[in-house]
Amino acid sequence: MKKIILSALLLTGISFGSQAQVPDQKCASYEALENTFKMYPELRQNYEASLLLQNSIVSTKSDTLIDRVIPVVFHILHEYGAENISDARVYKAMEVINREFNSADPDSSDVVAEFQNLIGNGHMEFKLAALDPLGNCTNGIEHIYSHETRTGDAFAKLNQWNRSRYLNIWVVDIVGTPGAAAYATFPSGTDGNGYWVDGVLSRHTYVGGNAGIESVLTHEIGHYFALPHTFGNSDLINDGPTICNDDGILDTPPTKGWNTCPISTYPASWIVCDTDGLLVEDVQNYMDYSYCDRHFTPGQVTVMHNTLNGISGQRNNLWTDSTIMLTGLTNVILPQVPTNDLTNLSVPLCAPVADFNSTQKTTCVGDLITFNDASWNAVVDTRTWTFQDGSPATATGLNPSVSFTSPGYKTVTLESSNAAGTGTETRTEYIYVYPNWADFNGPASINLENYYADWFRVNNIENNYAKFQISNNGGIGNSKAFKLNNYKDVSNADLFTNDFWYNNRLGLSVDELITPSFDFRYTTGINVSFQYALATNATSTDDVTESLKVYSSRDCGKTWSLRKTIPATQVVTAGFAGNIDFVPTNDNQYKEVNFNYIPTSADSKTIFKFVFEASDISSNLFIDNINVTGTLSLTSNAISVMDLNVFPNPTSKGKAINISYQGQDEAVTFTLRNAQGKEISSETIEATSTSVERTLNGTENLSAACYFLEVSSGGHSTIRKVVVL
Repeated sequence: MKKIILSALLLTGISFGSQAQVPDQKCASYEALENTFKMYPELRQNYEASLLLQNSIVSTKSDTLIDRVIPVVFHILHEYGAENISDARVYKAMEVINREFNSADPDSSDVVAEFQNLIGNGHMEFKLAALDPLGNCTNGIEHIYSHETRTGDAFAKLNQWNRSRYLNIWVVDIVGTPGAAAYATFPSGTDGNGYWVDGVLSRHTYVGGNAGIESVLTHEIGHYFALPHTFGNSDLINDGPTICNDDGILDTPPTKGWNTCPISTYPASWIVCDTDGLLVEDVQNYMDYSYCDRHFTPGQVTVMHNTLNGISGQRNNLWTDSTIMLTGLTNVILPQVPTNDLTNLSVPLCAPVADFNSTQKTTCVGDLITFNDASWNAVVDTRTWTFQDGSPATATGLNPSVSFTSPGYKTVTLESSNAAGTGTETRTEYIYVYPNWADFNGPASINLENYYADWFRVNNIENNYAKFQISNNGGIGNSKAFKLNNYKDVSNADLFTNDFWYNNRLGLSVDELITPSFDFRYTTGINVSFQYALATNATSTDDVTESLKVYSSRDCGKTWSLRKTIPATQVVTAGFAGNIDFVPTNDNQYKEVNFNYIPTSADSKTIFKFVFEASDISSNLFIDNINVTGTLSLTSNAISVMDLNVFPNPTSKGKAINISYQGQDEAVTFTLRNAQGKEISSETIEATSTSVERTLNGTENLSAACYFLEVSSGGHSTIRKVVVL
């Protein structure tokens, strides 16, 4: 190993630029490599053979380091949160990558004297792809809604573009390996069956980030081009760079690796691994862990170019003329990015891909919901929103606020346009608007065998196969029940389809089942109960991570309160399922859960929501026998002085309902509803202080059933049950 001798004329006052204080985050590339080897053990031998070859040729520099263009695509996985980073953040990240790989970063002047002559120029130009794999116009950035953003594991690498033509970079909310900022794949660790994990994955905070963390992608792309850490793989042994080790590259000295940048004690503290006390470690190398990284070495550049010339990981096809043509990077006209300092980026003007979200999916008639334009693939010049029964019915703003004038499911459409074209996204039944009455007045036992099942709202957040739907068997007594399809038969699925990975991508996915609404204003002693059955494919209790939670809302889903949690330690009721489409075979596989609910005067339309968070090994979930018990008060103390009477009660078919009361100088409104909350009739009697007795209009031809008469006066109200025989 070549030694870098400490100069006798030590420089003083060396400037390292401003250093941002950042958390101690690490690269997880070696952990990811080990996980790949667990899936595909045969790749380990290929990787080790590749390392031997690399070390044997690294000293032979390429005759000419030609400039090579590398097509890049960013896949932004998000749930419409902060992880859905802007295109501007990606442009900034690309600018940093291009500077740092080509020794053009201004902070390279901060490299200490011992390495000033060892600053390697990568001669690489990274460009965002202009054509996708199907030949469609792209700005090289796609935004994908997926819960996988919260896992950040290998299965989060959705929609990989042909890895022989694109450097794939995924941006997520959380990286799967605890404490990691990002990870990448080594070329030889992805050959054969491992091709689908190839690429770089980073937490969103490290893409286009501030000084001090902006080089994370540079570090990971170094791994992508076969560069090891300067401290070798010692972090595999000690979960961190804690011992002296070597990377096999001649002009990078042995190092223990650095989590910090010990500027104040340079150079003494930078000499750790050399027993002679002369060898300064390359703390400022991009492949270290320090946050004062400044350069690659010429030897590292040689490794990367040898990788680009080799077949491992198909890196030799990334920069060919045919690839540049197929990815649209031939004769790209500049400038095409509407920014001030990023004109080196080759981003064509494409038609937008329309996308949007809203602050909630359910609402009350007349309440405002805010919609957010999340369109991508291009800058949007104009947009047109259309809201079914909306007020307003159309809008052109980025984040319009809309109310709806009638109950039921509503369709929302967004058209996003620029000079290149228009993208349109229409979502039917996207918003559910609750009426001004409740489905049930007071307690109810919900029979899923009849039409009550249609009153439930299913929120399949990702619009995928795993969603609640009525199953004709599997309930208590082999009756109907709600089934969440957490199992899918993918035995005939193609490796290239998402179906193939369905059962590996359930982890952290969320599905919701929302009950009909209840008017609890005059109900006491409320208890909510239900029964559920869940099997598992886990072989150890430690692997069970699912949870089932129940929430309630008094404002049509604008806000939710947690009422009951069934944690992972208690959630499984039916044991091990195995690789089958689980259906309960006996009632003993069910468990009953209940909780008390204390109503307030605001509980005129209370709804409950079952929320299931799955794991990769979840089996099907069944929910049945949803019951709400309690006592419905037939007289409100606040208006008891009215001496209200409803008669005859019970009454017979064809006879009208009569009322009598003592007036209290307040108008009185009588509203008759059926058991589903639908209004049958309503009338208001003017204020009086005398006795009133009369027949209610519209009640002459009632069918045999149970009805509820709501009486309101002076801000007070009560409910009377009326039975027609």
